[in-house]
Amino acid sequence: MSEYAVLLGGGHEILQSTEGYAFTQDSVLLANLTKAGAKDRVLDLGCGGGVVGILLLLKKNVREVVGIDVDAAAVDLARRNVELNSLSDRMTVKECDVRLSGSVVGAGTFDKAVCNPPYYAFDDGAGASRNSRAKREGDAVLADFVAAGARALKNGGDFVLVHKTDRLCDAVSAMRAAGLEPKRLVEVYPKPDAPADVFVMTARKGGAVGLVVESLIVRDAQGNETDAFKELYEWQNSI
Repeated sequence: MSEYAVLLGGGHEILQSTEGYAFTQDSVLLANLTKAGAKDRVLDLGCGGGVVGILLLLKKNVREVVGIDVDAAAVDLARRNVELNSLSDRMTVKECDVRLSGSVVGAGTFDKAVCNPPYYAFDDGAGASRNSRAKREGDAVLADFVAAGARALKNGGDFVLVHKTDRLCDAVSAMRAAGLEPKRLVEVYPKPDAPADVFVMTARKGGAVGLVVESLIVRDAQGNETDAFKELYEWQNSI
């Protein structure tokens, strides 16, 4: 299995597999749009190669990250990325099905839970490659990821999800069923005249009703990255 390195900024990099599912802009958006800080212990559900947790450590300086993934190859890659970025004292990665995560990571012990789950709820005949499994729901579906996050959070903790906009209603239903109240929705538009294709939603365990809706446009009408989008990628808090 061959690999290549991707620069994260701040002098850091992360390895990606040419055969497994490579992280995309959505993972980076999730990390950058998560409101977290130095006191927070974070659970990354379906962590893949570990990019979200690593970015939270490097850019948000969170206290600790625990990543879980059911794919043994992804877990191995994430562990090596943690070591590559000298973060072994602050991030651990465990091989675990999210449906069984309570016995592995505990309940009510995290301040934040983040998730970039498989997006699609159908089988397109692509087979059982790692790339296909990472993109499409298998035995664990969206509601399982949400329930796992809710179970792991302290009361008042935040669950942050990135997903495709056509699954927004599914996400809200799953969150409320798990005792998570949506508090912030960022709709991501690829350009001004295109519909939003991705959202990042923050839901609070035991939170009161009340949702703030924001928008983020990635590129302007001329195809240039917007100032708001570029600001997310600035490396202000790297260590």
